[in-house]
Amino acid sequence: MDGGNVHIDHDQETLRKIVEGTAAETGEKFFDALVKNLADALGTKYAWVTEWLESENRLRSLSFWADDDYYGDYEYDIAGTPCEPVIENRDWVHIPDRVMDLFPDDSDLRPLEPVSYIGVPLFDTDGRILGHLAILHTEPLPETPRILAIFRIFAERAAAEMRRLRRERDLEEREEKLSSLVDGVMDAIIEVTEDLVITHVNRAAEKILQTAAAELIGHSLGEYLLPAASGRLVYMIRELARYTEGHHAVWLPETLDAKRRDGTTLVAEASLSRYELRGQPFYALILRDIADRLEANERIQSLSEKADYLQREIDELHGFDEILGESRALRQVLAEVEQVAIGDTAVFITGETGTGKELIARAIHERSARAQKSLVKVNCAAIASNLQESEFFGHEKGAFTGATEKRPGRFKLADEGTIFLDEVGELPLDLQAKLLRVLQEGEYEPVGGSRTEKVDVRVIAATNRDLQEMVAKGTFRQDLFYRLNVFPIRVPPLRERDNDVVLIASILSESIARRLGRPKPVITDACKAKLRRYDWPGNVRELQNVIERAIITSSEVQHLNLDRALPDMTQANAAASRSSTFSAPDYDHVFSDTEMRDFERENIIRALELSDWKISGTGGAAELLDTHPNTLTSRIKKLGITRG
Repeated sequence: MDGGNVHIDHDQETLRKIVEGTAAETGEKFFDALVKNLADALGTKYAWVTEWLESENRLRSLSFWADDDYYGDYEYDIAGTPCEPVIENRDWVHIPDRVMDLFPDDSDLRPLEPVSYIGVPLFDTDGRILGHLAILHTEPLPETPRILAIFRIFAERAAAEMRRLRRERDLEEREEKLSSLVDGVMDAIIEVTEDLVITHVNRAAEKILQTAAAELIGHSLGEYLLPAASGRLVYMIRELARYTEGHHAVWLPETLDAKRRDGTTLVAEASLSRYELRGQPFYALILRDIADRLEANERIQSLSEKADYLQREIDELHGFDEILGESRALRQVLAEVEQVAIGDTAVFITGETGTGKELIARAIHERSARAQKSLVKVNCAAIASNLQESEFFGHEKGAFTGATEKRPGRFKLADEGTIFLDEVGELPLDLQAKLLRVLQEGEYEPVGGSRTEKVDVRVIAATNRDLQEMVAKGTFRQDLFYRLNVFPIRVPPLRERDNDVVLIASILSESIARRLGRPKPVITDACKAKLRRYDWPGNVRELQNVIERAIITSSEVQHLNLDRALPDMTQANAAASRSSTFSAPDYDHVFSDTEMRDFERENIIRALELSDWKISGTGGAAELLDTHPNTLTSRIKKLGITRG
């Protein structure tokens, strides 16, 4: 009985040593304590625990106790060793005596002079072999319940720690992979609480916000968002919190605008997801910087706008694309075009309506270094006053009612090219100031925008008005006039271009007849005389209209029907049918220039008297004479007509 108590006391002491010797340790120190205590408990010289390297068919020691010290790192192939049947059979192996006789080829055993061996496999919860625990002794080790019980306890402790380390290693590996994945993406990932306190960020978030993680974590994300964006985010967080099932992730309907350290704005697409950790909700905000995409879209839109603009310009061409004429006055203008085209000098083109000021602007652009870029035309008189600034400088989305998308202005379309400002005298004073800034500094702000746009544009302006007189009256800025009037070119009216009217009429008649599917008409000497006698207040534009009317009204006789096409004949016939007020010249009679001038003066006076000296609008003299009010005003001044 006493002997039994001694064994029980000894076993309890052994168990106590096992627990106390390993309880406070983990990892490498745990295995060191384990094998030393195992050797002490069983009185053996050698004890070790290993990790199974299945792909290599080898065991690697986690700790090896040899007599009175640790052996250090040890790794070996199991073939031909006592450990081989432990792994292969997945079971205990107990060799109580003469172990060397059974494994004579194990060269590592011989120096240890072992006699007995016990080995046991260590399993994971899924049945995989993690490694094994083994002892060697220089004396026989008979199979006793006590030895096997103690060995089993140590084996369970070893397996439990190996399983814990395996889980810890797997978790660390997963966390490392997840961290690499999160940090490797280009999108910013920001984890926040429901109060917008930042708890985690990835590297992309640091880069996009230009702020280190240490400065972000613990701070409110609201500090880095524009007010409107912060409000939308708080609203979406509250919306997500309402759902207990599904709806754990949403796209934010609009871009989320954040502030970078350098003061610039980050425009980003955003998604928001919700999850809980230990009962506390967290939100993952994913931001994608779309500045490059917006810039690309702007370039695409700008190119599309340019393409549309150029197509409209092509559609508006009236059948001739070169400046026609041989007169000395026209040759002088073309010489000036050649002189000024090569540089970036601002050009100011003056001349009556219809003289071809736009053709001169095109000729300058096509002979300049900017010829490969766009020539953008703006008719300043044809744009509604409330849209002029937007037309010139573009606008941001939502800048005004109807601005449903961002749009570049004409100056942006003309960047690196040329802009032609036709009828520049029609610009209001406030827009004149903004135009002056573009000419002086090459920059402007789009309507509704806060950032400054830079442009490199050559400006060619044109007008049929007297800008110097407008400057004197205060309706046109003097500083802008001087900026535009660097190189003035006056385009002569058709009446000053000698025989050009006949040359242009001949070319126009051929082009228009082809377009209308008619044979080319013959211009008789009588027609030429009529073309020369007429004063052409509408110049080339009027001549083109007259030729087209003449071809349309021509009968089977293939010559121009100027009897009905010339404005004076049309006006005379129309007036005669109404009140016999206007008289018509006899085109079969050759009139002198003085007679034609008197005839024109008389008709204008009669029209003015009929309209009570009202020039434009319904019932005005311009309507009665079927001519443009500006043209009529010019003729009234030239003929010296005054109200008596």
